[in-house]
Amino acid sequence: MPSSNPQVGELALRYETLTISGTTQSLVVYHAEPGSPSARSLARLARRAGTPADRGTSR
Repeated sequence: MPSSNPQVGELALRYETLTISGTTQSLVVYHAEPGSPSARSLARLARRAGTPADRGTSR
């Protein structure tokens, strides 16, 4: 599934839909092929986002 991000550009992502037993809910997980340019771009985005604790502090 092609996607685009303003910070890293085009991303080629796959997705899986996981059902949650006992509910009508599901979880959709998007991921890139390991070692691909898209995986590297997702890693860059994760580093920019920081950890949950980082997001609560000013920079």
